[in-house]
Amino acid sequence: MSRNMKCIVKTSAGTGNLELLEKPIPLPGEGEVLIKVHLAAICGTDVHIKDWEEFASKRIIPPVTIGHEFCGEIISVGYGVNEKRVGELVSAESHIACHKCALCLDGKENLCINTRAIGVHIDGCFAEYITIPSENAYVCNPDISEVNNAMLEPLGVAVHAATKISLAGKTVVITGCGPIGLMAATVAKKLGSSKVICVEPNDYRAEAAYKMGADLVLNPFHFDIVQEIRQECEGIGPDVVLEFSGNAGAIKDATKYIRAGGKIIVGGLPANEISLNFTDIFYRGVNMYGLSGREMYHTWKIMTGLLNSGMDVSDCVSHILPMEEFDKAFQLIESGQALKILLRP
Repeated sequence: MSRNMKCIVKTSAGTGNLELLEKPIPLPGEGEVLIKVHLAAICGTDVHIKDWEEFASKRIIPPVTIGHEFCGEIISVGYGVNEKRVGELVSAESHIACHKCALCLDGKENLCINTRAIGVHIDGCFAEYITIPSENAYVCNPDISEVNNAMLEPLGVAVHAATKISLAGKTVVITGCGPIGLMAATVAKKLGSSKVICVEPNDYRAEAAYKMGADLVLNPFHFDIVQEIRQECEGIGPDVVLEFSGNAGAIKDATKYIRAGGKIIVGGLPANEISLNFTDIFYRGVNMYGLSGREMYHTWKIMTGLLNSGMDVSDCVSHILPMEEFDKAFQLIESGQALKILLRP
């Protein structure tokens, strides 16, 4: 094995500044594992980092290897890790919790106030090899396709949202058909939703939403979306909204068409503050839930069970490219003519 590896590095602050470089292959430290990456997926977070948006500029100190969604094989372990883990096919929980703060001690590790993130605070998976804490290396089912296993981290967000409340027999609206919204459509149907309506202005993504299980996809630029959704949901609106767009208008509309007593789960990341009419929301008994990552590791167990029972989210993958073509991959995503793109080191 060569002593060096190829990796994609955010080399300095500012827009762009992503380079394919060579670095020494890292050695696993105490409590860590070394993983040979098989497939890595580009996330919206990686686009934020490339474009040096506020999210990135407040968290990243370049240079850092980016990427946090992947699957691969453990090839060596550090001190204190059982050597039987060598050979395991794993994905990764991207949030590294401290296990010491009040939230961690209350079983809310996904909300840890000292969280470090793979590909943000420490070197990530857009590389041939990566080291992570052993506890964050979640064992995959090798009988599941490698494509599905490479997307367990983002799938966990969709599953976390869809399991905040029971969806069985419920009418569900999903706003935003990026990869997580698309996965959420599949998850909602698998969990027994009676009707899944997606709201998406991009025709390419709308077509994908039907493949992923949506019963109806509405373009908000072509309809009075509030009236149309109410009409499609017994005249009183849906039981549940799963919000993944991060769009201020979409979020405001959701608070208007959700039925009285309904629930809105917010997983999208708005760029700025949003003004909402809270009197109207709460006097109608509407509940809103914020979403952060996955529950560790409860959500992972649920999505593993769903995949093992036949659920497949691979239709949200539009391209698999060699890692050297990362520039092309980012251009495709930002053009709106791609869904999930996987990179193969």
